[in-house]
Amino acid sequence: MGRDEEEIKEKLAELEASLKEETEEQKPVSVAPKSTELALSEDSARSDFYMIAGFALLLTGVFMVLHHVQVGTGMMSWFGFGGQGFGLLLIPLLVGVGFLLYDYKNRFGWVITAASIAVVIFAILSQLVMWFPHMSLFGLLLMFLPFAGGGACIAKAMRARPKKAN
Repeated sequence: MGRDEEEIKEKLAELEASLKEETEEQKPVSVAPKSTELALSEDSARSDFYMIAGFALLLTGVFMVLHHVQVGTGMMSWFGFGGQGFGLLLIPLLVGVGFLLYDYKNRFGWVITAASIAVVIFAILSQLVMWFPHMSLFGLLLMFLPFAGGGACIAKAMRARPKKAN
């Protein structure tokens, strides 16, 4: 065992000597301190302004369109449903809910419930009829002009955003 220990000690001494030589040969690495201050360039501030203005114009356009659209009912009668209501569509919904109350892991109950909810929502939405009231061409242009302006501002803001360097 004495011979093995001597070999190990010799190899450790050689390893330590080689490590000392490597550390003496290496030059110290210096890292420049990075600034932690936020530098807001004029371009980023301008692109943020365009982005906010674009979203504000788009929301204004959505508000104006929703304000001028009138909604009524009666479209289901065009498809032969009579427009009287959709009470019979609630029967599969009640059956599906019954299945789920009995066993909530029942996939058939989930399918029936989800499908009947989708059909009820479709029936409600299909009974709505939307139309614009009589208005002048100038009023119509003023209603849709914010969409064009908002879209242009958002496109300009996206183009002006500074690219991130990798």
